[in-house]
Amino acid sequence: MKSALLKRQAAIVAIVLFFAILAAAASILLINGDKLVKVAVVGGIFFPLVLYLSGNPRLFFLVGLVLAAPLGLSINFKTLIHIGGAPSYSVDLADFFLFPLVIFQIRDVIIGHYRDWSFPSINYWWLGLICLGLLNIAMGPLRHLPGFEVMRMVKCMILFVVVVNECKRIKQINYVVIALAAGMCLQVAVGVAQFLLKRSLGLQALGEASSEATKGANLGVYLTENAVYRIGALMGHPNLLSAYLALLLPIFIALFFCHYKRWVKGVLALVIAGGLMALVFTLSRSGWISFAAAFLMLITLSAFDGHIRSKYRAIRVFMIAGTVVAGLAVSGPIIQRITKSDAGAVDFRFEFMVVAVKMVEAKPLLGFGLNTFVYHMAPYTKYQNAAGLQKVFGEHWPAVHNTYLLVWSEQGTLGLVFFIGFLIHVFKIYRQNRRYRVNEFTHALNLGIMCGFVAILIDGMASFFIRVPAPGRVFWIVMALLVAINIWNRRNYRARLIAAQRAAIREGLDDKQK
Repeated sequence: MKSALLKRQAAIVAIVLFFAILAAAASILLINGDKLVKVAVVGGIFFPLVLYLSGNPRLFFLVGLVLAAPLGLSINFKTLIHIGGAPSYSVDLADFFLFPLVIFQIRDVIIGHYRDWSFPSINYWWLGLICLGLLNIAMGPLRHLPGFEVMRMVKCMILFVVVVNECKRIKQINYVVIALAAGMCLQVAVGVAQFLLKRSLGLQALGEASSEATKGANLGVYLTENAVYRIGALMGHPNLLSAYLALLLPIFIALFFCHYKRWVKGVLALVIAGGLMALVFTLSRSGWISFAAAFLMLITLSAFDGHIRSKYRAIRVFMIAGTVVAGLAVSGPIIQRITKSDAGAVDFRFEFMVVAVKMVEAKPLLGFGLNTFVYHMAPYTKYQNAAGLQKVFGEHWPAVHNTYLLVWSEQGTLGLVFFIGFLIHVFKIYRQNRRYRVNEFTHALNLGIMCGFVAILIDGMASFFIRVPAPGRVFWIVMALLVAINIWNRRNYRARLIAAQRAAIREGLDDKQK
């Protein structure tokens, strides 16, 4: 009895001592550590507490994954800073939420709980691109650069598969959409703070651009210092933030085609208004054009959708009228940005598109290697060599701002076929989803996702949004929702057919008995 009491007291003393040492170490790191260390310490203290209080670890990790996806907080290895792809091997904040979900799903498959676990066929196009990247690693000579991008692509595919298989019910899909909205609100709040203060907030560890990069983005608009201030929030650049908003805003706008309560639609309206305001503050022409095309597509497709056209005519009219009023309200900055901006940004894009085409002509089948555009482009530019490029652009040279030409020049025609095949497959899934009207929420969400996807396709003509780690994760989460909707629709549509057949059989038997 006495020995058991002593053991218990010893255990209590050991626990208290452990947490005392932990608290002391945390205090020292918080006082003397850099910003990244401080964030890690605070996260390490509060993460287990919030996990315990959540009461649902699985949902906690899913929502945390969506919230962490657009943040740039990461630990990087063998970093080679360059533009156009992943700059290092990395362990990202999102990984700490992703891999517990992987463990959950592996456990469920082993014990037979996840009998309907799926590996969507759309992944095979992406696997083709990954295999080409592995070939570049094997053949060299630049092995680390394709290795960085292959690692990023594999993690994106794992994220995609995990989210698809977590979202088996409408409830989970809804939680992911809410988390996307919360993440966008965080970006908008940071962006508005940047705009009001006209400076960076010191959040570079989370993805905010450095003061020098922000100054360069501002100066490049009218070539006049302090003429404008462009916000980038935690996306690293105004153009990336604008594409992020163009991807998500159509989703939330489409949700107005659901029978929500007035207060829910009021919250949606506030979220959308904040996103549109931030989109204007980015001063990104590509973002504006992408969103405008997505919104026009949403209005057009909803007009041809019998379910939406008949039930939500007033809302469609309100959307169009609201857009016209908002457009007139901010027409001044938009017209000035379009008519008075420095033409150099557009000229630069066309210049490097020509460079990319020359590189494709030089190596049409397999390209120059994944994530290596900037290291092979010199002979195909007017600058002729590395010294010429460094004289004009400094240490970090620009890549072609076109997703399709970047893929084509780096991974050849074979890589472009895989990439275009992936994009076409997304359209195919959307069309399949549109045939089902099992649920009003998924029907509207399917429409919004497709319009956001089209925004990214258009933005891809002047950007490489999905090649940047944090924005790329958000893109894959949205695509996972589209596939999750498809799986849910097919499963529930089949269940309804079976239920209807059984009801018909029962009615037939009842008629015979009578």
